[in-house]
Amino acid sequence: MTIGITRMVDTTGGRADLGGGGLAPIAAGARSYRTAARGRLTRWGLTVVALSGLGGTVLSVQETASISMNRVVTRLTEGQPVVGTFSRVPDPAVDFSVIDAQYGEFDPESIRQDLNNLRVDAPPRLAPVVRIPYDARAAPDAAVDAVLEAGALGVMFPDIETPEQARTAIAAMRYRMVSDTGDGGAVGQRDSGVGTAARYWGLSDDAYRARADVWPLHPSGALVAMLQIESRMGVERVNEILDIPGIGVIFLGPTDLARSIGADGPDAPEVETLVQRVLRACLARDIACGYPIVAPTPEEAERQTARRLREGFMVLAVMTLSQ
Repeated sequence: MTIGITRMVDTTGGRADLGGGGLAPIAAGARSYRTAARGRLTRWGLTVVALSGLGGTVLSVQETASISMNRVVTRLTEGQPVVGTFSRVPDPAVDFSVIDAQYGEFDPESIRQDLNNLRVDAPPRLAPVVRIPYDARAAPDAAVDAVLEAGALGVMFPDIETPEQARTAIAAMRYRMVSDTGDGGAVGQRDSGVGTAARYWGLSDDAYRARADVWPLHPSGALVAMLQIESRMGVERVNEILDIPGIGVIFLGPTDLARSIGADGPDAPEVETLVQRVLRACLARDIACGYPIVAPTPEEAERQTARRLREGFMVLAVMTLSQ
């Protein structure tokens, strides 16, 4: 099965926004995958791993040990590119979909409904990721706990600028009882509650707790932390940020990055210089780097996608603007 760029359309109702008022995707990462990606691009035909649905079955800890729970993690582990979008409508042709809660009032119940809309089987065929409010960046525990207990498989953190913010983000996604293992990662802030997440994943409570840790810090973890770099300060401190264990994805926000340096839009040469600086840092650390592609036509989206994959980006959130 292949994905056609024409399937990437604006289905967000204008709710996916990277801060510049325009629609945009979001993307991101893992470890040395650039070599495996080279030579695999034929126009824009990217093979998608289809996960078998488990219906209403509730699985135990032993039964889930070898089951892929998160398509983003699966594909990155296999050295495959990851393609997603911003949408609240399920599309089995993409690997992840971002529910954007950065703007407006944070409503956990609304997010829970959006997650239910994206779920077509268990484990979820499409990995739902929630971008939390910007205002929750400094103290994200409550927002992160709410979206994870609703079943999210990933959390996107806007505008990370310091290693302290990165560590706080990772800690918010981890259970206390599984993070106290001497793995060097941030000590978790989640208590033992699972909310409705276990049922959403199709697991028992204990099986959920066993898998609900951040990858790649926990090799069998099913949660992915996507940290956005969107300012000059974030770029300047990217190597310190990358020192924090547990980051699954560094995702660039070129629109806000342009604003932070006073550049004339996300395509300005000085913005691209900073984008490439972050990409080089991620490649050197074997952490995947992501980029948003918003194009006026499917053909232009295809061209931009091919370019970013050649450069070494491994996770792309792609949209074509609807006519």
